[in-house]
Amino acid sequence: MSTSAFDRNYYDSNNWKLGFIYFCRADQRIFVPKLLGWTLNFARPLALPVLGFRLAVVFGAMELVSSFGGSGDWRFAVKLLLVLGLIVVCYRLSIGRPDSASSDDTATGNPE
Repeated sequence: MSTSAFDRNYYDSNNWKLGFIYFCRADQRIFVPKLLGWTLNFARPLALPVLGFRLAVVFGAMELVSSFGGSGDWRFAVKLLLVLGLIVVCYRLSIGRPDSASSDDTATGNPE
């Protein structure tokens, strides 16, 4: 699926439920970039397990720091690392993979 096809799916109002839940079966991405941040594509089967895993990691890390008697500085450092890690994961998973039909033209003999 090309980038323009991703954009067409994203901007189609029929793919948004209740105005804020993205649900598009044609879009193969789990994380979809928005203007500010990312959203989950709830049409993908892995969306709910990914959401649950993200919440478990965040709350588990915070509970682990608390159980070791972490001070405010440690809690801030863990929160910062979690946020940065989630940003990297969301960015990597939001990049769409090109379709086999839209591969480069070098295989067909066109150099451009």
